[in-house]
Amino acid sequence: MGFNLVHLVCTTTLASLLFAASVCVPNAAAAHELVGRKLLATTLQSCLATGGARTAFPGTSDYTNARSQYNLRNQYAPAAFVFPTTVAQVQNAVSCSKQVGVGISPRGGGHSYEDYSLGGRDGVLVVDMTGFTQLTYNKAAQTAVVGAGWRLGPLYYALWNAGKVTLPAGSCPTVGVAGHALGGGWGFGSRKFGVVSDSILEVQIVSANGTLIIANKNQNSGLLFSMKGAGANSYGIVTQFTFQVHDVSAPVTHFKYSWTNKDVQVQNFKAFQTWGVNAPAEIGADFYLDPSGQSWLEGTYFGTQANLTPLLATFVSNSASGATVSIQQMTWIQVILVNTGLSASADPSVLNNQPLPTQTFKAKSIYVKPPGLSDAGVTAMVNSMRSDANNNAYFIYDLYGAQSAINKVAAGATAFVHRNSLYSIQMVAYWGSNANEATQDTTFIDNYWTTVNKYATTSEAYQNYIDRDMPLSAYYSSNLNTLKSWKKQYDPQNVFNFPQSIPLP
Repeated sequence: MGFNLVHLVCTTTLASLLFAASVCVPNAAAAHELVGRKLLATTLQSCLATGGARTAFPGTSDYTNARSQYNLRNQYAPAAFVFPTTVAQVQNAVSCSKQVGVGISPRGGGHSYEDYSLGGRDGVLVVDMTGFTQLTYNKAAQTAVVGAGWRLGPLYYALWNAGKVTLPAGSCPTVGVAGHALGGGWGFGSRKFGVVSDSILEVQIVSANGTLIIANKNQNSGLLFSMKGAGANSYGIVTQFTFQVHDVSAPVTHFKYSWTNKDVQVQNFKAFQTWGVNAPAEIGADFYLDPSGQSWLEGTYFGTQANLTPLLATFVSNSASGATVSIQQMTWIQVILVNTGLSASADPSVLNNQPLPTQTFKAKSIYVKPPGLSDAGVTAMVNSMRSDANNNAYFIYDLYGAQSAINKVAAGATAFVHRNSLYSIQMVAYWGSNANEATQDTTFIDNYWTTVNKYATTSEAYQNYIDRDMPLSAYYSSNLNTLKSWKKQYDPQNVFNFPQSIPLP
């Protein structure tokens, strides 16, 4: 058999220039489209060149390296990457995306669970913000101006060196502060200081028309409202934050109670729920379960080891005996190291060089309000988790609780609406390249969520654990219509969009 070369043109299309795929074009019309797409790619490259920022296009090693992603389940192929270091270069990128007609997405740490940092689809211009690492600390005001390119580990270390201050952010050092803060941002300091979005005082953002907008409580306050919980690529590209930072110069105490016996998982979880309702705001904690039988309570107390003991008494008395216990008083930066999985004695500069982790996984989340799941709900939840004992999965319950600073903020005060929760549940199943395993594990997580939802008092979910299958109402609830109205004002052409962005009304 042979090929009629007059009717079958086999070549590399814009799908390879833009989507990194090789295809065959069977007719003249498709070949004509191919030429147009190549021209489009060339136009994008030429347009970005006028901005002067470094770029990476398909077919280059720079592009291959830049295409690294957190969740390997989605193999998106961007049109190109641009690496700006100035506001003008970000503005140029926005202008070029509109001129050429490709989507645009900023990337900070690249930790989006659905890989929305790569646009959530093929052919998007990714604006990598890692060049924005300015930092200015104002000791008198206890504020910090922070570039949108910082990752949490290096930022923790820089703020510690600047004045022994911090943000109440998460424990993964490679997470970008921008996406984390713009979606809320829970961490072990959040029960005392609020989620990270509560610490945002001001943002500088490149808007859809290319202008640089300042949003704070006195100007563009509606945009600031949106940035505090729903700001990840729905309204523009944030280049800079001003945060309220928090003093952590006093000693803190890290604690962990862990078990490996699956027979005590239900008892320990009930103990966590009961204790968590009235746990003081000075304690940040989460609980962990997995199908292998592990369970543990881990957290940080803003105080001395001696003062912590009575605050854990309710949990200790209700949980199973035989726990492996670790309680250690240390400095804040040492707690950051420990929560990262490093030794408290490590040189903190190691936080500057942590590699981006990668996995193939499916995740969901749900919030549970006080007083928590019923006894029947806890039993059903644990049984669902054990339905596949060989499953690579874990379940983390981040404590909010009535006493926390998180829940002291009104639900309608910021875009982050989850203000009356006892805890959030992060549920994750991960696997390799086996397609059957992917289907099984996704079904496993879906079934677990369905089981918990029967007993939870809400169907709300945490936007930083984003799941393409969840409706936007789960993430923004009663604030969604308000967010849509601000979207219409600041991005009426829907320039900034991804599969779960804030839509136009």
